[in-house]
Amino acid sequence: MNSVEVKNLNFSYVQEPILKDINLEIKQGEFVAIIGSNGSGKSTLIKNLLGELKPSKGSVVIEGKPIEDYKSYKNIGYVPQMSVVSKIAFPITVREMVSLNLYEDFGFLKFAKKRHYDKVDQVLEYLGLLEYKNRPVNELSGGLAQRTMIARAMINNPKLLILDEPTAGVDEKSRQEFLKSIQKLNDDMNITIILVTHELDEVMIFTKIDATYEINDGKLIKKEVERGN
Repeated sequence: MNSVEVKNLNFSYVQEPILKDINLEIKQGEFVAIIGSNGSGKSTLIKNLLGELKPSKGSVVIEGKPIEDYKSYKNIGYVPQMSVVSKIAFPITVREMVSLNLYEDFGFLKFAKKRHYDKVDQVLEYLGLLEYKNRPVNELSGGLAQRTMIARAMINNPKLLILDEPTAGVDEKSRQEFLKSIQKLNDDMNITIILVTHELDEVMIFTKIDATYEINDGKLIKKEVERGN
C-alpha cells in the first residue's frame, strides 16, 4: 500500500487554476522533496494533502484512506514554515508546545499529566532538545524552534511527516542540523517524509531522498537530480 496517493488532483482559487492533474505515489518510508518557484503552488499542494483545502477535481488518499477521514495530527505530522513559528508571541515553553499535540488524551480537565510530559521528554531527548524543555519557544533560535515543531509533530508517532519549507530564513548550521534530524527519523522509524524546500543542493548532501519533484506551471514533474558528494 502507498503511504500517499494523489490522483488527477486539480485546484483553483476562484477561476485561476493553480494545480493541474497532479499525480503522485509515495511508498511507506520514502523521503520525497518538492521544489518550485515562489507562487508555483507548493504550499497549495501541501494544504490539499493535509485536507485544509479541497481539490476542485481528483483525490488524496493517505494510508489507503481518503484525506477527509484524517482529522487529527495523530495520523499526519506537519511542520510549517519558519515564518509561522516566528509569530508565536506568548511565552509557551518547548515542553508545553510539544504536549499540545497530546490534547485529545488529556482527559476531562484537559490538563497534561506526568505521563504526557514523560512522553514529551522522551521525544525531546531523541531530538537533542531536552535541555531546552523549559525555554520559551519565542526565545529559541530558528533552528531550535523548528526542531521543536518536529517534536510536536512526532509526539503522536505519525507514519507521515510533511514539512513546508521548514528551513527558510534559518542559518546554515541550523539548516544542516534540521536536515540531519529528519533523516534520522526516516532511518530509525521508517517515517514517510515530504519536504518542500528551496535548498535542494543542501538537502541532497545531508539527506538520502528517494525522489525529487518540481511544480512548474501547475504540473508536478519528477526530476532527475545528481546527488552531491
